[in-house]
Amino acid sequence: MIGLLPGEVKPPVRFRMIAMFPLLSLALLLAAQPGSAAPPGHGTAIMVAGQPVDVERTVVLWSDEQGFNGYDQRCIDQSGGCCDADWARYGARKGLAHRTPADLQGVVSQLVLHFDGCVNSRSCFKSMHNRVRPGGGCGLSAHFMIDSDGTIYQTLDLAERAYHAEQENSISVGVELCNRGRYQPGEMSRLPAEYRTRPRRQVVINGASYDAYDFRPEQYQSLVSLSRALLRIFPRMKPVIPERDGEPLLETLAHPLDFHGIVGHLHVDLDRQKWDPGAFDWKRLLRALRGYSFPLQIRAFSEVPRTRDELLAARKAAFFASEERVTGFFPLAPARLWHSGIHLRGRRGSPVLAPARGRIVAARRAEQNGSSTSFVLLRHEVELDGRPLTFFSLLFHLSLPALSDENPIPWMRALMAPEKAAQRAALESGSIALLDERVEAGDRVGLLGSVSRGPEQGPELHFEIFTSDKPPLALAKSFHYLNAATDGPLVRRAFLVALADRNNDFQIDADELRSLFHGNEIDRRQALRRLVILHRHEWGSQTTLDEFMGLRELSGIPAEDRRRIWAAAIEPYIFWTDALAAHAGLPANQIIYSYNPITFLLVLAAQAAHVDIPWPRDSISDGGIEPRRLAYVPLDDWSKPATSLVQELQLPPLIGVDLAPRRKDQIPLIELPPTDAR
Repeated sequence: MIGLLPGEVKPPVRFRMIAMFPLLSLALLLAAQPGSAAPPGHGTAIMVAGQPVDVERTVVLWSDEQGFNGYDQRCIDQSGGCCDADWARYGARKGLAHRTPADLQGVVSQLVLHFDGCVNSRSCFKSMHNRVRPGGGCGLSAHFMIDSDGTIYQTLDLAERAYHAEQENSISVGVELCNRGRYQPGEMSRLPAEYRTRPRRQVVINGASYDAYDFRPEQYQSLVSLSRALLRIFPRMKPVIPERDGEPLLETLAHPLDFHGIVGHLHVDLDRQKWDPGAFDWKRLLRALRGYSFPLQIRAFSEVPRTRDELLAARKAAFFASEERVTGFFPLAPARLWHSGIHLRGRRGSPVLAPARGRIVAARRAEQNGSSTSFVLLRHEVELDGRPLTFFSLLFHLSLPALSDENPIPWMRALMAPEKAAQRAALESGSIALLDERVEAGDRVGLLGSVSRGPEQGPELHFEIFTSDKPPLALAKSFHYLNAATDGPLVRRAFLVALADRNNDFQIDADELRSLFHGNEIDRRQALRRLVILHRHEWGSQTTLDEFMGLRELSGIPAEDRRRIWAAAIEPYIFWTDALAAHAGLPANQIIYSYNPITFLLVLAAQAAHVDIPWPRDSISDGGIEPRRLAYVPLDDWSKPATSLVQELQLPPLIGVDLAPRRKDQIPLIELPPTDAR
């Protein structure tokens, strides 16, 4: 539960906004006064200094009919004592010169988690609102309450200093997670029925042991979504928790004001009396914020798991999902073209997620010949065995909605800011926009678009991961290295061609690829899945039409057919320009190390969790240049549509669908004694 620093009493009644500054990744906002009505009807948006920010979960604001208003100055259904006078339940943040997003960014650096000791957010709000303050007066507060069903209630704008965590109040955002806390068999008859089967865990906090209730999956999901948004908004707030030797530290910090990240009330209570958030799964939160995500949900997996058994299950599901199509295989495509990524399928319009924390450095919104050529390019920086590792992820064939303040993609809404007119204009014109937008792992970066190309028709995501530097040993030991830097747009490694070539004609067509990836030769597939290939990216501006027309391997093909292959397989997807390379920190020669992105994410997740996942034995041997000419490339592979024009994927409902919040009169008011103190 929450706390108040002695001396935090009734604040000034009003503030005046005297300047307006842009928030990182947010549009310029209108002046906001404390207690002024927030715009109703946003549904999934929280309010930050008057500006709505989408968190992609159900949000009920203080101004909504079913909301809980922390600006009310009177107690709820109670009189006597402090409840006979008006009291503000919030104050001014120390160090916040102006109520602007830019100034707020310089102040807020902590997210403080509590359990509320209650059984629903309605009961929590009354308990906070009516509580006597240690320094005199009525009312404590938190910016957010997350009810048992995952509904996020915001009671105050984040510009306010909520009274929830003593000396941390000015630098923090407070969240009350609905949870009774300590297990007490004698009160079970007064609790909701779900508490009879709710999981419990033993936790030791500041040396004391507790038998405590865990939180519901809906609450974890809402907290993760809220945390991702706050990490984007507040650059001083880091995705870290107090740890010791890689394990969550469940002790009060000696200097809590010096910690910039996510803490529990237990970490900042200098009296060492608070133990909330109790049996909270800190590792689960860290996995979601610092871990890795599949860009599309694959069966039951959205996040890349971190236990051995789950990693093995995710590996099987992800490779099956990425190898079910006709030509979307890593690292080969029909006609011996390089293919640096994989293809994933899903429902049209499904969210496409950032695979890791990073920054969007470039994007395009365009379509050509019925296929989406929209993409986002992300740069990620992680630590591997104590060393930094930079990698890039490319997500292609996206559907990117029109730019507007209502756009469902956070980074696209951010481009509505006046100072980003140039990037906005580039995106609207179909050109490549050079960007620098923060994203968290699992953030929505686009929607699933479609292709209409050869045998592939319908919703599809092209997903790839590459590095510009040679992989460090900790990563390289999981891969087999292949140097093909001189190959150009066609594969010239004889052994690589031989893996797929079935009739020994040194060509590769769609039927041969299908046979390789859908057959029983697991060793060959594993060999390809574990390659890291140094080569020139096939979708770079250095792969020109003149070079393609002059390739000796294609000299046996009529010029018209060569142009058709170029127009279908390469030209629409070129994204790597000199300007992009300079902006993103990529090599000008467009030579990179390509990985199967599924293997890459699985290896990173396993190493982060310090677990080993076995890989079947496979044999790889490098080979020289294959000088033979391609006598003929079946154009059916690239230019003749499949018999079935649309391949809609039949999927079960996605996991974690958000529910509508309950009305206040549907939430029983159950007042119980507090359980947050020792």
